[in-house]
Amino acid sequence: MTNFSEAKEEVKKAADIVEVIGQYVDLKKRGQNYIGLCPFHSERSPSFTVNQSKQIYHCFGCGRGGDVFTFWMEYHNLDFSQSLKDLAERYNIPLPQKRDLYADRKKVELKEELFKITDLAARYFHSILLKSPNGKAGRDYFSRRHISQETIAQFRLGYALNKWDGLLHYLRSKNCSLDRAAKAGLLVPKGSEEYYDRFRGRIIFPIFDLNRHCIGFGGRILDDSLPKYINTPETPIYHKGYSLYGLDSAFEDIRKRDLAIIVEGYMDMLVLRQHGISNVVASLGTALTSDQIRRLKGYTKNVIVLFDPDDAGRGAALKSFPLFLNEGISAKVAVLPQGEDPDSFVNKHGSDTFKKLLKRAAPIFDFYLDQTLANMGHGIDGQIKALSEVLPVFMDLGQGPTRFLYVHRFAEKSGINEAIIWEELRHHSNTSHLKSRFSETQNTRKYGSDLQFFNLLLHYPENIDTFKDKEWELIVSDPEIIAIIKVIMEKFPSEGNLDRIEEFLDSPVEKEQLRVSLMSQPFYSEESVSQAVSEFEKKIAKVKVSQSIRKASAEGDMEMVNRLIRKKQDLDSR
Repeated sequence: MTNFSEAKEEVKKAADIVEVIGQYVDLKKRGQNYIGLCPFHSERSPSFTVNQSKQIYHCFGCGRGGDVFTFWMEYHNLDFSQSLKDLAERYNIPLPQKRDLYADRKKVELKEELFKITDLAARYFHSILLKSPNGKAGRDYFSRRHISQETIAQFRLGYALNKWDGLLHYLRSKNCSLDRAAKAGLLVPKGSEEYYDRFRGRIIFPIFDLNRHCIGFGGRILDDSLPKYINTPETPIYHKGYSLYGLDSAFEDIRKRDLAIIVEGYMDMLVLRQHGISNVVASLGTALTSDQIRRLKGYTKNVIVLFDPDDAGRGAALKSFPLFLNEGISAKVAVLPQGEDPDSFVNKHGSDTFKKLLKRAAPIFDFYLDQTLANMGHGIDGQIKALSEVLPVFMDLGQGPTRFLYVHRFAEKSGINEAIIWEELRHHSNTSHLKSRFSETQNTRKYGSDLQFFNLLLHYPENIDTFKDKEWELIVSDPEIIAIIKVIMEKFPSEGNLDRIEEFLDSPVEKEQLRVSLMSQPFYSEESVSQAVSEFEKKIAKVKVSQSIRKASAEGDMEMVNRLIRKKQDLDSR
């Protein structure tokens, strides 16, 4: 294989889009397409559509779509270069070694350099912990917390010296750019040209992506000073709301066991791993995000969440409930005894007792309702507040049995008459429905004919040449559709393959419109195509005659006007 264009096409042929996406989304066949819940936004009714024959996907809810490379890039938060490499490796397709894969090569080079710098930093912190006399404080800490040498090695744990320039001097000795190290979140700028270490006097937890690149760090202080934890800030390679600590070494076990356990802290995750609980990840000490939950969806739809039994832990669980619900995840909450966290509990009681605790985990909806009702107080005022709190959640559930069961459960727990809850839901639903229908009707009136013409060209491209020189723009008003048809007319002969149209489009709106139309069923059967072509030709002719009538009328040429009117009447009668 001599060039990347050929390599890309070879990978695209091998990586069937239904097979690839089906590993992360539960797809069901519907007509010529496959549908499922979108992995990129929260929804209860499936609007994510995959077309196997055209090898594209599109979500009618959030508008995201593209080919198998686009999906891999967006789902795994990777650039095109890495996505091509991943898929090529998966399907055993060799790639050329020397060629610029990316139009924006500087962006790729920056990421590669940041990976090298963060990996060097991880090696440095790990070496300080294991070998330096000044790393004794870190070694003592891990010893007190019963962290083994095997765990320290597996997760490359480290220690940052309590100095302003320990890492700085090390990186400088390795000829690393200090500016790049600052971009990686390791150094903090001081003035125009000076820097100092971000992590000082802290236990270090390196964070890895699925390719085992070190992308960032968490740091825990050893005394009682604040902040207790600091993390790498947002960088070109690290996004806190997307990453999960330990996912790189847990995803296979999560998939195998069809269950993910989520804890809050780094130490919680490490201690559980050390006790043989291999399908556990940590949320990096922050509230869970939709992106983190969607990442887990690629491996399982069953999650148990362990939050500390304090106000902060309960609050985090409450905030996470709507996220799990909207993502279609079957989540449960395991409640730890007061004063315990996963770390202390498993060290005190062992892994068998911990597993029994997991088996008693309660559905997160019950936990959510109990906590919501407890927080709102008693009496009518409390009921009103609770209803206001849960209505938006019920609205997101759609019209299926899940909403019915949850509404019934809430009515039982709150003492609110179920009929009142349904009436409130109907009031909210009708308002949203009317807005949606009005918008849909307006768009259909405005662009219905445009879509029909566009659909004809896409599904029966042998008719492209028929309209090339017939002023087709007279009958199309949607600017996005006009732009796409122009590309079709200019780039593709009637016998050509239309699969590559998207490569010639610049606007995301145009690309979305194209995918939607490609996903749609043909408006016309093969038997009715010729009649449709004639109708569109007649429509173009009528518009041209109408324009001529207006021109002749403006010039006062009534004889011409009458002649054109008769011509228009003749067209109408055909």
